[in-house]
Amino acid sequence: MVCVNCREEFNEILKRVEELEKRLAAYENANTPSSRLRFPPRMINLDKKKPGQKKGHEGMTRAVPMPTMSIELIEERCPHCKNKLSNPFKTVSRLIEEIPEPQPVTVTEYKINHYKCSRCNEVVIAKAPIPENSNFGINTLAHVAMMKFDDRLPLRKVCSALERQFNLDISSATVFDITRRVSDKLEHEYNSIKSSLRRSKSVNIDETGMRVGGLNFHLWVFTNKKFTLYVIRKSRGKNVIEEVLGKYYKGVVGSDGWASYTSYTDKIQRCWAHLLREAKYLANEHSSAKSLYEGLKQIYEKAICKNPPLKEKLILEMKQWIDYAECYKELRKFAITISNGIECWFTFLDYKFVEPTNNRAERALRELIVQRKIMGTLRNEKGTTIMERINTCLITWKQRGLNPFNELRFNLC
Repeated sequence: MVCVNCREEFNEILKRVEELEKRLAAYENANTPSSRLRFPPRMINLDKKKPGQKKGHEGMTRAVPMPTMSIELIEERCPHCKNKLSNPFKTVSRLIEEIPEPQPVTVTEYKINHYKCSRCNEVVIAKAPIPENSNFGINTLAHVAMMKFDDRLPLRKVCSALERQFNLDISSATVFDITRRVSDKLEHEYNSIKSSLRRSKSVNIDETGMRVGGLNFHLWVFTNKKFTLYVIRKSRGKNVIEEVLGKYYKGVVGSDGWASYTSYTDKIQRCWAHLLREAKYLANEHSSAKSLYEGLKQIYEKAICKNPPLKEKLILEMKQWIDYAECYKELRKFAITISNGIECWFTFLDYKFVEPTNNRAERALRELIVQRKIMGTLRNEKGTTIMERINTCLITWKQRGLNPFNELRFNLC
């Protein structure tokens, strides 16, 4: 027989273990990246896909550049016996690509004349191809912005790179002020991208945490094939979505299962990548989930094929797996995840321009997540505006096949 004290102690231990498992679930779950796991588990590859290059993949070869100059190397005498050499019997051509030597900055004095019109008495100022209220030229401003946000360099690294390449000695505070000036110039372009997203047929949205001034903020991304917009706000609610897309967005929203999206609109495409990833995680933890994972994967493969079955048939098959999951204690929470807005899993069948996953938004977030890891935190909300606008414009220009550096120079004029 087990004594009463031992039984009570055992029950207390079970409660403590259950409490710790709940707390651990917030940090180690199906959506936790492996980089954040202190002791990443060895996952069983249920898909049995071989890593590496796939069959039929065509490799990429770098194009041979055209030479900008030609130099012929001549030897008149043999270095061994000093005999005079005749005509060469063979010539070998080699292309060498070299960057120019570091160039110092040019300092130009602009004498800007002011005139007074004798007819209308207005003051006329001669126009100059220089930025307003700045001692640095357009190329300098564009280079600093690209180094900070496209090359992901910390402020002090931007300073050392400018000194090494151009012998330009500036401080970290000056670099930050330059990015602020660039951000101010990009305000119109940023608002134009926001307006374009409001008129789009679909948009993928995702969010992640970010520290600003020691407080918890949220980094949002709104993206589709042509435009990407970043927003950093304290809130994770639907008010941020309404701020960006307006209260009455008519397009389809691709997202994960966060409640803010369902409270904003009913035209939602839930992310199949999240669903299958969580199902695979459960299949590695519980044998009861293996058949569930395989069943959901088959439904997804049917839905994305060229001739998918009727939407109602797929929903019915999905409900059958929900009933299966509800039979197991460890799968009941996942069953609720599937059943919440069950029709939202197949919205992409009604709208051919909608993607079944939210991978586009997650890929767009990845760039700023890397920047977040490098800088650690933003010191104040002034930095959030700079980060939003410059990254939004740079990534959108890349999406549209434009040269970010040239576009920056054009907007700074």
